[in-house]
Amino acid sequence: MAFEFGQFNEFSDSVTIASPTIMAIAKAIELGPFVGKFYQGMAAPATSIRTKDFKVFSRSITSRDGVIGDGAAGGWDIDDVTGLKMTAAVLKGLTVGHVLQVQDEVVIIKAVDRSANTISVWARGAGSTTPATHADQVAYKVIGFAGDDVDLKSVEAMNETTSAYENYVQTVFEVIDWTKHAELVRQGMAVDNATILLFREAEIRVARNLSRMAIWGVKQAAVAGGTRSMSSGLLQQLNDTNSGHRNVFKYNAAGLLTETKVRASLKEVFDAGGSPDTIWCSPTVKGYINLFNMANAALVIGTDPANRTAGMHIDSINYEGAILNVKVDADIPNDKIAIVKQASCKKGWLEGDGLTQKDEPTASSREMRKSLQGSVGFLVEDVGTDHTFIYGITGGPSERETKVSITNAALPITGTLNLETGEVS
Repeated sequence: MAFEFGQFNEFSDSVTIASPTIMAIAKAIELGPFVGKFYQGMAAPATSIRTKDFKVFSRSITSRDGVIGDGAAGGWDIDDVTGLKMTAAVLKGLTVGHVLQVQDEVVIIKAVDRSANTISVWARGAGSTTPATHADQVAYKVIGFAGDDVDLKSVEAMNETTSAYENYVQTVFEVIDWTKHAELVRQGMAVDNATILLFREAEIRVARNLSRMAIWGVKQAAVAGGTRSMSSGLLQQLNDTNSGHRNVFKYNAAGLLTETKVRASLKEVFDAGGSPDTIWCSPTVKGYINLFNMANAALVIGTDPANRTAGMHIDSINYEGAILNVKVDADIPNDKIAIVKQASCKKGWLEGDGLTQKDEPTASSREMRKSLQGSVGFLVEDVGTDHTFIYGITGGPSERETKVSITNAALPITGTLNLETGEVS
């Protein structure tokens, strides 16, 4: 499969796509089974990148569930209907008419006082539930809305927020010594083959750079006469709170990777309304995941030797019906796992500066140089809702426990079962 450099790539436009030389070059770009997979899985941005500094936007998803009280002495007495303490963060999602379930009691909000951070309710024990005293920080759920014709004028709107994460493009150069092209031709190589060889080698180097930048890149603004601009990649964007202006999900494995820890990290992001669909890991960590039971059906051992297949592996993980593909990229570090919504991970070339081939100035009439060059940026949208990552992984399981069913065999069976051969002795 050809390496796809991305949107605004000279080698994918309507003119050069039909060139047999360029097509041969693209088909020759092979980086190995686990290199560049995340980069190639990144989508194109909705609009082209037009400036060297650009914004990555994420939209908040505010949960209306939370805890009562103010974190100090904000419990509710059994007969209080006014002045029920909450926090400003909790009140952001609540308004007149919301139905709250607090432990076994149900109440309907009558009024919200955002200056005092309190609510009033119509009555305690709505819906034939029993009024009760509730301690500070007891959890509640919004279980619906119950309004009256006269309530609408008091119902407040709620607006989600958009966070803007500033990132920058990163310019890449790869110089080709075209003098070598003439030397190869003089030694008998066909012109097209010499072109393919030199471009292929240069494109492989560019592709390796892009693959690593998409994961490991760190952002930096250019300073005239000083530093150069760099684009933040996957790992930094998933971990960057943008100076406290956006939430990030992350889970500290703090040791060996287990199924329980993976499920805990998934629960956090799904409970917040996110919808990740892809798990990215290194080949080493994929080996740990392959030993999980999470996504495996029972191992079936038959009496026919041709019915056995070596090399069990996990392609996906089923979390409460949500299927997440498990993919491998060699540039993901062994102590981390990135869990993302793949369509929100994007790459784009700066408009007017996409990856292209240029003739370079030469030192003399006997020399010729060309270059591959362009400016690229990376976008991970909806950080804090659709993505999370696991860090602090030091190892994983070394063997798998498998449920076994035996088919095509007379029962009862006595003896020792060999899980590798399926034989009983």
